[in-house]
Amino acid sequence: MFYNHRYVCPVQGWFVARFSDRTAVYLRICESGDDRMFEVYKPSGNAGALTWLLWGVGLVVVAALAFVYQLLLDLIQMIYVNALLTMGMGIAIGTIATFIVKTGHCRSVWMATLVAITLASTGLGAKYAWQYRSDRVERRQRLETTNAIANEDRAAAIADFEENYSFADHIHNRAGAGWNIGRGNNGAPVGGWLVYLVWSIEAGIIFYFAWTMTQAEMKNPYNEKMKRWADESEIVMLLPITSDEMVRKIQSAVSVDQLLEIPIPKTDQSAKMAKYIVHSIAGQEMEDAYLTVNTIEYSIDKKGEQKITETSLVRNAVLSSQQRAQLVENAELLNEAMAEYRASLEIEKLGQQQQESSSIDSDTEGKSDDLD
Repeated sequence: MFYNHRYVCPVQGWFVARFSDRTAVYLRICESGDDRMFEVYKPSGNAGALTWLLWGVGLVVVAALAFVYQLLLDLIQMIYVNALLTMGMGIAIGTIATFIVKTGHCRSVWMATLVAITLASTGLGAKYAWQYRSDRVERRQRLETTNAIANEDRAAAIADFEENYSFADHIHNRAGAGWNIGRGNNGAPVGGWLVYLVWSIEAGIIFYFAWTMTQAEMKNPYNEKMKRWADESEIVMLLPITSDEMVRKIQSAVSVDQLLEIPIPKTDQSAKMAKYIVHSIAGQEMEDAYLTVNTIEYSIDKKGEQKITETSLVRNAVLSSQQRAQLVENAELLNEAMAEYRASLEIEKLGQQQQESSSIDSDTEGKSDDLD
């Protein structure tokens, strides 16, 4: 087992983490002695001019996408397939929203939220508008070709339809028609209030994807100096968590120095890990980076399936280039020490096996002598 024991090294700026009596790893801490509260990234609230242009283009693209969406819904009269189409529409709108936020350099949470809401609203509104337009065209064509209306009355009937057939009438008729759940026309009919329920679920799915995907993009840090997103992520280390004290140490850090003092595990095996992730700008090692620390816990649920729970401890703590280099160095040293520890255990295990084998051979030889 690892012993969670540390003592200060005589060399300034270093401390020692000792793993039992086999391995000691020297981890470097910041020499500045700065004990201030560490800075955490927060969006500046600014939005690039390109955001507005892309926003307008995005609304047009979503309206065009809604035409394809409603066309597929009408062609494929299967509610199960329609559910998949709705998810696809939601993901498509969410993708467009995140593209606008990222490419437009939008660092305003409220504007990103507005982009997501307006795109989702446009997608749903355009879908109903296209369906209403298609319904009017079909009904007019039926009026023009039906034999139920005398030729002398046809023009008046068409004019009355054009003037009085409203969007509310279209929605009422569509809800009354509903769908069939099943194969062909033999399935159970779904109509009335159930149609409105399905439409509400459809809206919820589309808004959910637009909202969550946009908010996830907004969580990525942005370097105001470089005018670029720090979208390159690197998992610097997976640290075994062997006690609640290790988690408390990370959570209670009040400075970057303390955050860089990686807690030492008592063993290299654990169902709970601390994941150290560094977000940075590709190729800009000398610029600020951002550290996120999450815990990942593996467990088995009642069904016997593996369950993974991820909890955030630190999100986007600002690291200078020096602190980033120190974190990487500490992680490498700790990983090397853990590897040496595992190797020593293997050697010890092999020695025990050889000793047991020799003992068995000795016993066998002793029994042979007794038989002689």
